[in-house]
Amino acid sequence: MIPGRRELLQQAWVVDDLEAAARRFSATLGIGPFFTSDYRAGFFTDVEYRGRPGTLQMRTAISYAGAVQIELVQPTTTEPTCYRDSVPAGRDGFHHLCFWSHDLERDIADYVAHGCPIANRGRVRKGPGFAYLDATASLGCMIELLEYSPGLAALFDGWRDHCARWDGVELFVRR
Repeated sequence: MIPGRRELLQQAWVVDDLEAAARRFSATLGIGPFFTSDYRAGFFTDVEYRGRPGTLQMRTAISYAGAVQIELVQPTTTEPTCYRDSVPAGRDGFHHLCFWSHDLERDIADYVAHGCPIANRGRVRKGPGFAYLDATASLGCMIELLEYSPGLAALFDGWRDHCARWDGVELFVRR
């Protein structure tokens, strides 16, 4: 067992069509709105894929089901990434559980020692670090560790509060 308590932040799906997936999630789960973002080349720094230099480019839509953040990720690069390791292009599927990390390097080392290799890692430009650990052998999904940041936590808290008051009208909020 990996020591320490984990703070679950998010459940995430890789999707082929972000807007269509958000509409399905909203209609099925009654959640919304979705905060959408485009992450193009250069937004993430120090990106590695399976121990080599890599890239991450994607579109995301984030909403909340109560306290749990729901993230939809549409990869926008053909370069290898952890997203396509487990969800091939043309398919939608569950991808990862994301946990806050208060000591990213220690938490990464703990997961690696327990048989979960690093699939992707990097840093949000001028912000927190993150890593995707490949837990497909034990859990059937990836685990994302996101370095805790008070600013990012406050942003997410605001989104969660906005979702709790959602009137069901506007489904997408461009971030």
